[in-house]
Amino acid sequence: MKSGVEEKLKILKELYKSDFLQPFPYRDCEKILTVVGNEFENFVPSLDLYFSDVAGYCSWGEKIAFWSIEKVEAVENQMRKSFFDRFPKLSELKDKISDRETPQLYNQFLIYNLMRLTLADILSEVKAERYLGVSENAQLPLAR
Repeated sequence: MKSGVEEKLKILKELYKSDFLQPFPYRDCEKILTVVGNEFENFVPSLDLYFSDVAGYCSWGEKIAFWSIEKVEAVENQMRKSFFDRFPKLSELKDKISDRETPQLYNQFLIYNLMRLTLADILSEVKAERYLGVSENAQLPLAR
């Protein structure tokens, strides 16, 4: 594995560990739901699913490099989607999440977005390195 991927895997591992220090932000979710009402009752289960998916894939660590091409592509595509891309019906809640009003939820989103994007980046590199045969020293020809 290239050192760039190894370095990103270390970052991912630290982000993954830091997640376990944080409880699920129920209070902040309740603050939002109190304001918007029952219309978005699936917010907490959707958020829990999203966080679980991201953390679950991140827990694989270095074993990611041995996933099949199909799994790499499927997970990469999934990790390219933010929570609100994945659950567009909840996008109205995006403006309700802030570091001032819902700090725990806001911080969880920051951690999970960084985990998600780091994992997507790793998968892209793994795919290029392992499945497409791009080596560390390969140079792309310049267009003329």
